[in-house]
Amino acid sequence: MKTVVIVAAGLSSRLYPLTERSPKSLLPLCNEKILERNLRILEGNGFERIIVVTGYLKEMIENVVEDRAITVFNPFYKYCNNMGSLYFAKNFVSEEPFLYLHGDVVFSEVLLQQFLNNLSEQHFIDLAVDFKETDEEAMKVQIDDQAFLVQSSKEISFEDSKGEWIGLAAIHQPVKLFKQIEQVLATEHMNVYDTYAFTELAQKGEKIKCLPIHNEPWVEIDFIEDYEKAKELFT
Repeated sequence: MKTVVIVAAGLSSRLYPLTERSPKSLLPLCNEKILERNLRILEGNGFERIIVVTGYLKEMIENVVEDRAITVFNPFYKYCNNMGSLYFAKNFVSEEPFLYLHGDVVFSEVLLQQFLNNLSEQHFIDLAVDFKETDEEAMKVQIDDQAFLVQSSKEISFEDSKGEWIGLAAIHQPVKLFKQIEQVLATEHMNVYDTYAFTELAQKGEKIKCLPIHNEPWVEIDFIEDYEKAKELFT
């Protein structure tokens, strides 16, 4: 697995005023931007081909990325969620397995390395999951007794939730995934999360494994307090 898809198209309005003039992925973290940090870690772990799906203020991301990644513009970024952005990487990925990352996630390099060491091509998808108590904003996961995904959404009850998907996944069968996303989009479910498609695939019997992150630090930056936490953890 040498390819990565990073989705970084959103407006990030919940982070205003910080994101009024900058995409969330370009917020500074220590002496580099979030996207630059993620690119550095990915490149350092052997990923040779990185695809960044852009939208809001795409030129700023293109200027930062330069020749380190392929940028793909999602012109519908105002009207769709991360599943729609992921779909725009379809023709650049083809049938090749790839690592999938939300552009607003900051994580330790050890977390990535441990996740990569535990991947299995026998699974349809591997998800990096923080097995912990969750809150309303968390992308919660419900699993079976072998840690395979039953469903993932923010609406799962706290009683059924076993943890939170952190926005990092390994897609071993991209053709089936993109076909499923296409079916979802065709039914005009435009503004849904990628986990909507993951859940439908799990319900069809596809094996989506939830792998633990072993208490390694990570932050998904949705709100200003998340950004402050990331600066504390990764400075």
